Amino acid sequence: MKKRTTAAIMTTALFLSGCTTDGIAEATKDIKESEPIEEAIVAQLNRVTKQEKGLQEAFEATLSKDKAEKPFSDKESTIFKNIDERKNSLEAIKASIDEFDLKQKSLVENDGTTLPEKEIDSLTTSMKEMSISLNDYTKLYEKNLAEEEKYFQSLASKEATYQTLTDGMAAINEQDATNKEQLKKLNEQFEQLRIQRKEAQEQLSSLSESTN
Repeated sequence: MKKRTTAAIMTTALFLSGCTTDGIAEATKDIKESEPIEEAIVAQLNRVTKQEKGLQEAFEATLSKDKAEKPFSDKESTIFKNIDERKNSLEAIKASIDEFDLKQKSLVENDGTTLPEKEIDSLTTSMKEMSISLNDYTKLYEKNLAEEEKYFQSLASKEATYQTLTDGMAAINEQDATNKEQLKKLNEQFEQLRIQRKEAQEQLSSLSESTN
């Protein structure tokens, strides 16, 4: 009986030893795969900015048309298509955030024995902060889009006045200023994230070479 117990302990020890990993390959893979996700998010953010500029052009073109056309009551008009395009961009950003979070979680849960702790911790913390900022941005932008859509729809009402027009435009301009501030913050976070990702990759590469 005693011999069996000893054998069982030895088997367990060997099993645990066999499962031990330095975590370098996994961390390198997660960091590498997080980069195109970041690039996809940046591309969609730039797309939203471009679409915003298109909205201004569409709005001015709509105002110059004959009022009999009632363009603001047409859900298929350029203005409402522009809003729908930005909604789609936000959905794409949110999907990328979910992928980004999975990579961050995988890095956090990596219990490799020789990982560069300082660099990985800095990177995962920045990734978490970036995710929070992106979620804040999308939530606020979705709210702004809903208000924007409601405003344009209100212009089709018989009760709409010049004051309705100017008040709505003032609100949109205020929202635009807030969005620009958020984008500025995101740009700074993305730049910091690129620096920390590079540092983590360099340390992992160096460790990988030293263990081979």
